[in-house]
Amino acid sequence: MVRFEHSEYLWLLLLLPAVIGLFFWYWRQRRAALERFADRELLDYLAPGINRRLPWTKFILFALSLPLLVVALANPQWSAQREEMQRRGIDVVIALDISNSMLAEDVKPSRMDRARYFTTTLIDELVGNNIGVELFTCTAVMAAPLTTDYNFVKSVVSTAAPYQISAQGTNLAEAITTAEAAFDAESANHRALIIISDGEDHAGSAASAAARAHEAGLLVYTVGVGKSGASLMPVQLNNGRSDYIRQSGGGPATTSADQATLEDIAGSGGGAHFPLSGDSENLAQALRAQVDRIEKQEFETQSFSSYDSYFYWFLAPAVLLLLVEMTIGYRARYDAASGGDV
Repeated sequence: MVRFEHSEYLWLLLLLPAVIGLFFWYWRQRRAALERFADRELLDYLAPGINRRLPWTKFILFALSLPLLVVALANPQWSAQREEMQRRGIDVVIALDISNSMLAEDVKPSRMDRARYFTTTLIDELVGNNIGVELFTCTAVMAAPLTTDYNFVKSVVSTAAPYQISAQGTNLAEAITTAEAAFDAESANHRALIIISDGEDHAGSAASAAARAHEAGLLVYTVGVGKSGASLMPVQLNNGRSDYIRQSGGGPATTSADQATLEDIAGSGGGAHFPLSGDSENLAQALRAQVDRIEKQEFETQSFSSYDSYFYWFLAPAVLLLLVEMTIGYRARYDAASGGDV
């Protein structure tokens, strides 16, 4: 099977007719200029060394080299062999808390920003597995289904924010239940749920939900972001001013991260809890090491074709033609300077 690695360069072949047209225009202008200077018989007498074939020879060499150079740029390739690869991995759903409490700035720049950055880092570590993203507050939605399109998954994470779900509050049990429904039935014991949250839970039944999910073959891991102690939640208003999330009475509301709740969820879910307090890269690697212990399942077989490049078969003759054209031109200039043929 033949293909061009950079087929867009083939559009340059459309310039060839224009180059030919320009040469014919130049040739006619040159001939008209010579005819104005003297008629043919007198010109042969005045300039007996004129070589009328030289411009044609140089142009033909140049014109032949152009398509060869273009094809070399496009890099023609031939399929050398076809390989099949059996992909193995697990299904991983990352549940990202986007409730208003994630706006707190007890960790810099904010809980939400730290969680987004860590999630992106974690996705890079989990490449090879099917990854989905769930966003949750008091309700939960699968923003990215299980997929290997990691760029899409990371784009979903990069835009995650509280405004995407109008109903606020935090229901970790709902997040676990929604994630369970996203897995295929055949992936039992080959699946993991990673909850990234500050741990505030207004429902209070997340640990029991994690235990039921674990019995059905799901391992639940938690990553806690934020510090204990009251923290304000800044927000940008529509008029551009800054304010804080407020209670129904009008005073500023506060939030406190709850690592203990997340530890209970991970313990009930058969997983482990990781506080997001240090280096994101090291934490992502530690979490990947935990996930790698899960027995992998066989995914679909993917076929790949390896290609050999043959651009040099076109580049070499193109360079040779250009060298000959340059040599002829140099020789003609030398002869003209020494009184020989022009």
